[in-house]
Amino acid sequence: MTSELPQSEPAEQALHPAMRLAILSCLLVIFALLIWSAGRAGLSSLLSSYAATTNQIAAADAAVEFSQGDPEANYLRAAMRRENNDLVGAITGYNQAVSLRPDDYVLWLSLARARSLNGDTDGALAASRQAVKLAPYYAQPRWQLGNLLLRAGEQDEAFKELRLAGASNPTLLPAVIDLAWQLSDGDAQFVMQSIQPQTPETYLAIAQNFRKRKAAVEAIAMYRSAGDIGKPDRGSYLSELTLAKRFKEAYALWLLGHPADLANAVGVINDAGFEQESDLDEPGFGWRTANKVVSLHLDTSAPEEGRSSLRVDFAGNSDPASPVISQLLLVEPTTNYQLRFAARTEEIVSGGPPHLIIVDANDNRVIAQSVEFPRQTAGWQYFTVDFNSTATTQAIQITLQRQQCSTSPCPIFGRVWLDNFSLQKH
Repeated sequence: MTSELPQSEPAEQALHPAMRLAILSCLLVIFALLIWSAGRAGLSSLLSSYAATTNQIAAADAAVEFSQGDPEANYLRAAMRRENNDLVGAITGYNQAVSLRPDDYVLWLSLARARSLNGDTDGALAASRQAVKLAPYYAQPRWQLGNLLLRAGEQDEAFKELRLAGASNPTLLPAVIDLAWQLSDGDAQFVMQSIQPQTPETYLAIAQNFRKRKAAVEAIAMYRSAGDIGKPDRGSYLSELTLAKRFKEAYALWLLGHPADLANAVGVINDAGFEQESDLDEPGFGWRTANKVVSLHLDTSAPEEGRSSLRVDFAGNSDPASPVISQLLLVEPTTNYQLRFAARTEEIVSGGPPHLIIVDANDNRVIAQSVEFPRQTAGWQYFTVDFNSTATTQAIQITLQRQQCSTSPCPIFGRVWLDNFSLQKH
């Protein structure tokens, strides 16, 4: 005996016609609401764009009315009210915006600025700290919080935030350093305590600020701490100090790239025997030349002393007024000196023979000169030049140069060797 189970009706047929109608009505209402909501949101966005373009507050108000839950519309209206000095309205709008999108640090920063402008320091700090909490690795929140803390008199905490801002965005670091300088009225120690440099880049930024502020001693100390990263900057600074006649500071800066002792710098001729290769284009207190016509060589054959001497080859036209080679060195003021050096010549032919001159670097005045070098010497000869420094003399320049000619052009041919310079008080 078998039995058959009753077949169930399809779901559509199981529903009562009235129920189907109710469901359909609900779907239509929901669909209509979605269309209406989307339409209002679209209209709000359109009004916001119009308000931003035309600066029409009424349009911004209407945008919010059409979509009160839109944080962008509230933010735009608040920003426009702030631009029109309606700080109360701006704060209200920013509050509404952050309530709708509380995880947006930009909205909190805007609220902080509006509160600060309205004199609400505590409220501004609270909003700014919230922005930092939301974006701890971004520079802008910490920069704003640091500035708010400074205005609130919280310097230690302020510079902690400003340091972090500068670490996040190095382009802000010069402004932080400058702020510390201005707040302390040029107290370099305060700047160091505020910035607490840890990297060569930070030391270099402080050095550049001190340089700009004409604090040479402090700047040089920072360049020393910056190490090799500051080398390109030091060259231009060295020229700047020399041009300003700040020779002692210039020498201290020059020493950063040279193994010398500042305490023994006065009256010392560097590489007095031409024993080592050097960069003759480098500014500072070594041997230098700007003369590209004359040939200069270290000659190891028969020096007067040591391993080598300087050989100068003249082979045609050269400007008699152009220094062949020179060196700037520190001297004591109001002191009698004697410069002594060895030279030899070979087949010098010219109406303007070479000789050595001594220039007061403070006013570029020639204060002494050697006799002209002979056409030919039988080996090495020693020459001496006596001179007196004045009360204002800080440095002198020793220069190999030609005597002035009576005709132009005035070529020169032949060779000169120089060696074993010394400078003694006399």
